Amino acid sequence: MAAVKGTVPQWKLRDVEEIKRYLREYPVVGIVSFRGIPAGQMQKIRRDLRDKVKIKVVKNNLIEKAVQDEGEFSKLTDFLGDQVAFVASNLNPFRLFKELEKTKEPSPLKPNQIAPEDVVVEKGPTSFPPGPVLGDLQMGGLPAGIEKGKIVIKDTVTVVKAGEKVKPEVAKALQLLEIKPIKLGLDTRVLMENGIIFKPEDLRIDVEEVSVQFAQAYQRAINLAVNSAYVTPETAEILIIKAVSSAKNLAVNSAIPEREVITDLLAKAYSEMLSLASHLPESALDEDLQSKLQQTPTVVEVEEKEEEKREEEEEKKEEEEEESKEEEAIEGLGALFG
Repeated sequence: MAAVKGTVPQWKLRDVEEIKRYLREYPVVGIVSFRGIPAGQMQKIRRDLRDKVKIKVVKNNLIEKAVQDEGEFSKLTDFLGDQVAFVASNLNPFRLFKELEKTKEPSPLKPNQIAPEDVVVEKGPTSFPPGPVLGDLQMGGLPAGIEKGKIVIKDTVTVVKAGEKVKPEVAKALQLLEIKPIKLGLDTRVLMENGIIFKPEDLRIDVEEVSVQFAQAYQRAINLAVNSAYVTPETAEILIIKAVSSAKNLAVNSAIPEREVITDLLAKAYSEMLSLASHLPESALDEDLQSKLQQTPTVVEVEEKEEEKREEEEEKKEEEEEESKEEEAIEGLGALFG
């Protein structure tokens, strides 16, 4: 029976309702392009993402109808066109983008395809013995020759530039050399979460670089808080260590006889006594004092070394505390971006 004129096919209604259901049930939705992806690769993508991402391949006008009916998603219509699919997921936009990027696989250029970037063939030997392949490579614009019983590329050459159409002979030469200069897979056009639009340039983040920046910012914040005596859970221990050290220095320099600094005060007094004695004539010194003065450099050096050692230990402890907190911050950032 012929379809009644003016009625909408049921399969179209089902597709629209399914997309609308995804819009309501999933926190993150988006539009991806699948142009050029072979059928076999598309099936593999569906299998790999089955438990993480819903992928619905429908006509642009059906996606447009669904998102316009759900008013807050109408911005997605700006990214429709060509061969696109609708995606929905419980993953946050950054994790979802990474999963979509993983679908891309190295692929050769096809005849008459527009090159997305410059294709450069480096000079060097190939695995081919002399034969018809030499002519195919030369036809493809490669400076090929024969050396030591093998076909070689004599010079590095750009065989096709970005934006140019790939000639059939160039595509054949690149295929012979197994050069796959492009990656084919789901190409994210836009993702949306809570009404916020995320474009690929927003989602393409160098996690390692951002982690370094966060660590540096954290370090600067800790330094600022410590130097301004701002007490937080992260700075409390460092500030206490710093306060104890400052209090000891004050007590020693002010000659306050507290139990914690008695040893330091005696060492300081002894050193000052020897320093004073070194300026007196030998006739004013007894044998015991003269003997001690002869050992003064060694005594002073030991005291200086002990003081330096104490300062180094305190600094090292502070650094370890700060590094430990930096690592915690980086781990938290890694968990955010996956």
